Amino acid sequence: MSLQEYPLSGGDRRFLEARIESRTLPQTLLLEGGAEERRHALALYLAAAIVCTGNGARPCGICRACVKCKAHSHPDIQLYAPEKKGSTFKVEVCRAIRQDAFLQPNDGVCKVYILEDSQAMNDSSENALLKILEEPPAGVYFILTCDSRSAMLPTVLSRATVVPLLGAVSAFSEQTLETACALAVAAAGGNELAILRESASLEKAREEIRQVLLCLSEIFAAALKQKSGGTAEEAEYAEAVGQLVHTLTKPKIYALWKNVQALTASAEHNANLNLLLTGLCYRLRQATEN
Repeated sequence: MSLQEYPLSGGDRRFLEARIESRTLPQTLLLEGGAEERRHALALYLAAAIVCTGNGARPCGICRACVKCKAHSHPDIQLYAPEKKGSTFKVEVCRAIRQDAFLQPNDGVCKVYILEDSQAMNDSSENALLKILEEPPAGVYFILTCDSRSAMLPTVLSRATVVPLLGAVSAFSEQTLETACALAVAAAGGNELAILRESASLEKAREEIRQVLLCLSEIFAAALKQKSGGTAEEAEYAEAVGQLVHTLTKPKIYALWKNVQALTASAEHNANLNLLLTGLCYRLRQATEN
């Protein structure tokens, strides 16, 4: 099997191939979107490439390490996921991973931790991993998978190299992107009247406000990642991200992201639409004050 069999863009495929060949894969990867089974398969493929001891192309498929990978018995590849679908990724698991990461590998020079459905982590779980993701021990790799990066803490995103599977890009409509970008720019400038004006178009559109909130979440997460020294890859809202990065501090961008996450949770629970809009205007303005 090769990377050609996975739904990746040409650029991402070439990036991974080059890094595998030179043995310089990022120590923290986030596989985003696409079908769940393809994320799982790609995570295992990359883990096998990391522990492979063969010469030439990796994973070679024939070395001792690769044989163990095929049998799902390699002791230095550990896979974690929520106990059941829809449940939270327990903070105790993340703490155990953090401690185990400092132990020597059992059967080679590298260790790989695969954390599936990492969007199921709550803030406590993600925070428990932050330090180890920021400074992982030599030879220790983390491969996280998630439905969408918008569900992840920006502080985690800033420490990871995101690899989207095809189909991962959010299918936001042109109108959703336009409204979300306008709201983000208005928030960056602390323009309360502009926030009110842009949110007015959502007064009778519950599903649209949910899409705008999701898009805003991605915009603020991308801005925080760029503010932390990363690169924002999303050209469709690059201008809004640039305005946020230029105008606001990291704590203020983070406050915007947290407020939008809270509003998105309210939208999921059928909160009153007028209250959602009022909360949106208030929270966007409040986050950038002082």
